[in-house]
Amino acid sequence: MIVYNVERGWFPMKNDAETHRRALGLKPDANFKLEIKTREELAAFLNGLMGLKAEGPPEEVAPAGAILEPEVAPPEVIERNYIEVPDFVPLFLAQAQAKAAGKEIRWIPQPTTP
Repeated sequence: MIVYNVERGWFPMKNDAETHRRALGLKPDANFKLEIKTREELAAFLNGLMGLKAEGPPEEVAPAGAILEPEVAPPEVIERNYIEVPDFVPLFLAQAQAKAAGKEIRWIPQPTTP
């Protein structure tokens, strides 16, 4: 399966992605071609979008059996598809900021003190 990514938009057809890229005034390298050949690649890509990692804070560590490799999209493609928001920011402000930036919200839980 092949899809194309420009900013936060995903397109099944390259010409649609190119039209969107030109409308945004971006350079040709802003259009990323994502080719997924196996279920493992699809799972690794989706886990990357969800922010799951092999190591890190407990809330970001992948559950047992989750596939993180092979990496089918470079980290910059994953990063440009979400924004991180601390949990003390009111939801309406976070949604307004995300909408203005054209990005998805990802909450960062604050550590609790015992």
